[in-house]
Amino acid sequence: MASGSKRLTHHTIMAIGKRLLVFSARDSRAASLLSATSSWGCLTTSCESIDDLRGRIEGSEQDLVLVEPASVLKKLFNGSGDEDAVRLPLAEVEKRHIMRVLASTGGNKTRAARILGIDTKTLYNKLKSYRSSEAVARRLSTGGLVSTAV
Repeated sequence: MASGSKRLTHHTIMAIGKRLLVFSARDSRAASLLSATSSWGCLTTSCESIDDLRGRIEGSEQDLVLVEPASVLKKLFNGSGDEDAVRLPLAEVEKRHIMRVLASTGGNKTRAARILGIDTKTLYNKLKSYRSSEAVARRLSTGGLVSTAV
């Protein structure tokens, strides 16, 4: 390092008030990451599961994300459980994304709508249609709807 040049530390790199998301596969409370980042001055949130982490990342409400171990990232992006997503109808992909974002906001529909870039009324209408579709599917699967064709 040249004489007179400023030495960068995590204190000069991290801006106070950034939203930091942490996840540890080794510790569901992410205690080691929380301890290591406590002096950064960030608003820190931890995730307890990969699904929670995925939802919060997709919800894009975070400025920074720390994950340990690095192999979790491979599982997160390559083994997301949506291997057949390219075969799904667009409506199903949309529904899954909406439900993940809604989960990442803790059920807050106003925040979820803002993250999704849609009007709150549109989100309410989509959720209502999902509930009706599920109710019809349940009735069909239990034999609740009977054809009366003669």
